[in-house]
Order: sequence, then structure tokens, then C-alpha cells
Amino acid sequence: MLAIEKEKLKLVKKEIKALGQTTLDINEQILVALEHCRPCKLRDIKKIPKQQRYKKIDAIDNMIINIFALYTPEARDLRQLVAFLKITNEYDRIINSAHSFIRDFPNALSDDIDQDFILEYAVPLQKSSVAALENALLLLDLDDKESVNEHYKIVVVEESKNDELYKIIEKSLLKKTNEDLHLSREYQDIMAALRRLEKIADRALSIASLMHYAKVGGEINKVQLLSKDDKS
Repeated sequence: MLAIEKEKLKLVKKEIKALGQTTLDINEQILVALEHCRPCKLRDIKKIPKQQRYKKIDAIDNMIINIFALYTPEARDLRQLVAFLKITNEYDRIINSAHSFIRDFPNALSDDIDQDFILEYAVPLQKSSVAALENALLLLDLDDKESVNEHYKIVVVEESKNDELYKIIEKSLLKKTNEDLHLSREYQDIMAALRRLEKIADRALSIASLMHYAKVGGEINKVQLLSKDDKS
């Protein structure tokens, strides 16, 4: 691989990591607000303007396309570039989910809702999402296959835990809805907001699967199938 090509790939990775860290930061802030039982503080979290975000993602994608056009990356570097091109979209979708949660969750918690009951489920749900994001981000810097597999499996476990937690939450909130029909709209809105957190863990697994493909090889769809098998 040419020196100039290495530098461009290094720059792409740096920008992807910065985007990933921004994504992790906003989710950590969500977790802190939930842990301190202050959902109203979610509104104070600084959102990333769409125009600014899209400009950054377009710049990263254009750098990747430029490398494809001007150079002939080796197999491993080629896999990384393909993965990076998909990962920018995953991070964008995670940020969208986080922004939607920040907007909708506080509005759904009326004075008649048992906030402690809701947070009892919301906190562990977001903890697993943050853990999945942290380990997915770590995969960007790992090269040792054993370490890659180890952190990939952690993401699989956290996403599986997140999925199970959401099923429990959904069941509990449906029961609450039947008990308090006059609050059915609020409970539905809460479920929709918490679904955003569940989606964040799903996206983290997609990122981890792409990085596993980039670092270890194989086929992306088989890596994702493996993750589902591990969960069962």
C-alpha cells in the first residue's frame, strides 16, 4: 500500500472515530440524565444539527470514494473502506434515534405516570446500548483477531440483552396500559421512545459486524448471521 494511500486511509479512520465518539457522547449524556432521574434534563443535551452532520458524513464518504477512484486498495484495506462507507450511515441513524428520544421521552412522562417505574427499565436499556456502542467503537482500533472477536461478542451479548429488556418493558407497559386506559396514549408514546434506545443497540451491532468483516474477513451477511446464532 502506497504511503499516500495509507495516510488517506488513516484520515478516514480518524474521521469515522470522531463521528463514533460524538455518537457515544450523546448516548452517555442520555444515560446520565436517566440515572439521575432527571428526564427533563434530556432537553439540555446539545443536538447535532442535521446540516452539520450531513456535511461531515458527505466529506467522509467522498474521501472513501476518492481512495477507490485513485488507488487500488489491498483486500484488507478494501474491506475496511467498504465497511466505513456503510458505518457512516449507521452512526447517522443512531444519532437520529438519540435525538428522537431526547425530544419525545420527556413529553411522554406526564404527572400521572409513575416515573420511577419507567426509569427502572429505561436505565438498564440505555446502559446496554452504551456498552454496545463503546465496544463497537473500540473495534476501529483493534487488529488482533482474538481481540476483535472478543469485543464483537461483547456487542452481540449487549444487543441481545437490550432486545430482551425491551420485550420485558413492552410487556410491562402493555399491562399498565390495560390497567390505566386513560393513560394509554402516554404509555404508547413511552414505548415508542424506548424503542429508539433498542434501535441504537441494533445499529451498534451492525457497526460491530461491519468492523468484524473488515478486520477478520468473510462475508458481511454471514457475520451478522453468526451474531444472531450467538444470541440464541
